[in-house]
Amino acid sequence: MKKINLLVAASLLFGLSSAAVYADTLNSDKDILGSWFLEYTKKSPEDTEKKPMGMTWVLNNNQLTQKDIPQVRGNPYDAPAVDYVVEDGTLKVSILGRAGKYDVYSLVEKTDTAMVLKDNKYGTYMYFTKK
Repeated sequence: MKKINLLVAASLLFGLSSAAVYADTLNSDKDILGSWFLEYTKKSPEDTEKKPMGMTWVLNNNQLTQKDIPQVRGNPYDAPAVDYVVEDGTLKVSILGRAGKYDVYSLVEKTDTAMVLKDNKYGTYMYFTKK
């Protein structure tokens, strides 16, 4: 019986700690302005496998420009700027060539030098450092 109580208590603690991950929200675009280096992505915060990315997101004047996007072969390239808005605590980024369509990202964690976003479509966690 003690083992069951211990397991229940541990699972409750784990559930509460994972729910706290979403405590941060975006209040305005001022929270994310600037250049952010996307170091890697992970499927979940607990996942040990990191997918290196190596590109820069520049957020300025409600426009997102992705720079230095790596390619398997050839030189890195820059993507055309797209509009973004901060709405309902999330970052909504326009999809190039698809009017009215957005990629939506939730803020998981942010400090002065680091930021973690979650892609709401695929559930991927994106780890940035401020440039």
